[in-house]
Amino acid sequence: MKKYLSYIIIILILGGAATWLIINKTTGTSQLTEKAFAIENTKDITKIILTDTDKKRIELKDSNGNWIVNGRYPARQELMESLFEEFKRATVLSPVPRAAHDNVIRQMMAQNIKVEVYNGKEQEPVKVFYVGGPTPDQTGTYMLLEVDEKISERPYIVYIPGLRAYLTPRFGTIEENWRSRVLFSYNPADIKSVSIEYPGDEKKSFFLNRLTKDSFEVRAKEEKFAINQHYEQKYIQQYLSFYSSVSIEAFDNSYALKDSVMQTIPYCMITVTTNDSATNRTKIFYMPASKRSKTQYDIKGNPMVYDVDHYHAAINDNKDFAVIQYYVFGKLLRSYQDFFFKPGA
Repeated sequence: MKKYLSYIIIILILGGAATWLIINKTTGTSQLTEKAFAIENTKDITKIILTDTDKKRIELKDSNGNWIVNGRYPARQELMESLFEEFKRATVLSPVPRAAHDNVIRQMMAQNIKVEVYNGKEQEPVKVFYVGGPTPDQTGTYMLLEVDEKISERPYIVYIPGLRAYLTPRFGTIEENWRSRVLFSYNPADIKSVSIEYPGDEKKSFFLNRLTKDSFEVRAKEEKFAINQHYEQKYIQQYLSFYSSVSIEAFDNSYALKDSVMQTIPYCMITVTTNDSATNRTKIFYMPASKRSKTQYDIKGNPMVYDVDHYHAAINDNKDFAVIQYYVFGKLLRSYQDFFFKPGA
């Protein structure tokens, strides 16, 4: 028996080696580790490029700690956090089953998003992979990894542990979705003046102008509406604090009636000027009521003419059209009379 033992060991070793070669010849670079799609040091990332099969391209670049979209717009912080979570926690669940392989490959050839991640130290991306659609149960995402400019032969199912959702939406290529929706983000100490104008009700319109480091004056837009009474600095300071964080609900630049709306008289115009003379102007317009409006009828049972929860807005010097919520902007839509002493206040 001892005579044949050495031959048996050799045969087993050769058999194992042959099996390994067959597997690797079949799968190429598809035998990936659990964290093959993850990026350990996300703090080193300086640029991300997303390109879909329709050639839509998003470039996200770090500029002194602030992420910029396509070299022009601040990026949405929550979307960047979501993307970085994917980079950090992406986990390989399994290869795509052989029975589904060809179908998944065809789907990914027709529609995918190429993801290129750079760390600033290398001219070439440190990670490249392709994102496909969801698994049938919507909890995993089909992906292909690229290593040394070679795409793995077999797609994998990737997920984030503890999250029952697919990951494709995190890599979207619509520019407006990536743009920051923050419209006002000011420290009161940086504000030089605020103008609120109501073209349909000038009695409510007012100006706030800085007098000293810690005080402002409030003036009616028209002298005939001036109130001969002491105004309250605490009301002004509280009002200015509202400008610390105000966001639009969504960009709506493709709205078919945008040009018509912008030719009408605004409901309100807000102008904020900072100490360095930078100006931020917003025009707010009534939004016609629609099937999506929460309130369809007034207290008398008549159909609503306007949406009471939303407005249209022209922002960024009329370069962008947006939808805003009264819930968010209502605190800014104050009247001249609100800054004066109120009994019991």
